[in-house]
Amino acid sequence: MGRKSSSNAATSANETTEQALVALSMQVKELVQAKSLDSRFGTKLVRRLKKEAAALVEAGNATKPGQKELKTAFDAVDAALRDHEAELLVTANATLRETDEASNSKKSKERSKES
Repeated sequence: MGRKSSSNAATSANETTEQALVALSMQVKELVQAKSLDSRFGTKLVRRLKKEAAALVEAGNATKPGQKELKTAFDAVDAALRDHEAELLVTANATLRETDEASNSKKSKERSKES
């Protein structure tokens, strides 16, 4: 019992289109930019969308304009994901710096009391 039907009519009715992949990619991009979607989860979704796009090409159902549009959409969502990850890194670094400064300040106060 395989997951795919051997019927050609059944498979074509459920086939993903390039336009759907572009729309989903742009939705992921917008959600990541709005900070409504975690960038790690967004990355997983985009990876799956890219696999689906590769399957379209393998099946011979891809068009040159559609592939160009997909590349543009994937580039845009990748950029949004990188930007979000960079923001997270900057925030984490700032938090670490504040924590480090607070602990250094505390240690110097303790040393001055001992002297």
